[in-house]
Amino acid sequence: WAKFLQGYYDASGIASDSFDQAVQFSGSGDPQLTPLMQEKQIQLQTSVSASLFYLGFNMLDNVVGGDSDRARKLRQAISIAVDYEEFIAIFANGRGVAAQGALPPGIFGYQEGEAGINPVVYDWQKDHPQRKAIEQAKQLLAEAGYNNGIDPKTGEALLLYFDTTAVGTDDRALMNWYRKQFEKLGIQLVIRGTDYNRFQEKMRTGAAQLFVWGWNADYPDPENFFFLLYGPNSKVKQGGENAGNYANPQFDRLFEQMRNMPNGSERQKIIDQMQNIVRQDAPWLFGYYPKDFALFHSWYHNLKPARMIVNRLKYSRIDSQDREQKRQQWNQAQFWPVIVMGLGLAGLVWPVIRAYRRRQQETQND
Repeated sequence: WAKFLQGYYDASGIASDSFDQAVQFSGSGDPQLTPLMQEKQIQLQTSVSASLFYLGFNMLDNVVGGDSDRARKLRQAISIAVDYEEFIAIFANGRGVAAQGALPPGIFGYQEGEAGINPVVYDWQKDHPQRKAIEQAKQLLAEAGYNNGIDPKTGEALLLYFDTTAVGTDDRALMNWYRKQFEKLGIQLVIRGTDYNRFQEKMRTGAAQLFVWGWNADYPDPENFFFLLYGPNSKVKQGGENAGNYANPQFDRLFEQMRNMPNGSERQKIIDQMQNIVRQDAPWLFGYYPKDFALFHSWYHNLKPARMIVNRLKYSRIDSQDREQKRQQWNQAQFWPVIVMGLGLAGLVWPVIRAYRRRQQETQND
């Protein structure tokens, strides 16, 4: 980070411990560079990545899984209660966008604005999506048979189990946050931390109930995300990438029809239907799309976000003269600290030398 500020690196990401030094948010929530960055004419580039992090339900589970109205309304209630806008603000430094469906921005089929919101979780208010009130989640929970979060079979708070590999000291705050989200509904979330191998085994055998998963696009097509919900790709039954083992015959038929179609209005209609199905079934809490923040010096030109290509560097242009000029300006040698330290050291040593000489003279006189 220091080398970047000195001009010895042309570009830099932003680590959490230096984020506040580089970026501040306006009253409307827009990211802006701090005065220090502006003074150095540094450029900020932000882009939503073609990735998705979600909280999944094991659809083979007797409590949260299945296609019954009870299980569906339980999942919908939890989808409203878990506030991913708050998650992004606390744990991602604001670097994310709450997800409205299975497709991230930049992938064909993603819809902007009101047409693209998840109506189960959000209302459209004042030109932006607004998460539904927790009272509506509680109403759905009551309709599912868990009034105030009470499991009628036990007469106590409904217990749900969250399997995770986040077992380090730094992960405690995150796990506590998840517990508090479920506590809004009166549900007790039990964290089951484990190592990665054991976690993978649970996923393969369907022993996990709730889990967090993610996906980075391999290629820019909606098929690369919807196949994560395609029934024949079930992780338990087929060893596929459908980690939650979701299966809906109507969704599967639409997927098979959509996956090899060219982009166009007909494909968009089918994608909209698929999005509506998974929003209603809620096999995932759609979570968020990560947002990339990158800093570039003023001499770095031809900037354009392009996560899906690997040859971006050949289009970049560096003004080497401007870079050299600013490096010299920012890194001029400062000798006065050395002089001050030398004088200070001399001031400390001189009394010692005088005392030593005086002692020597007294010894010789004796």
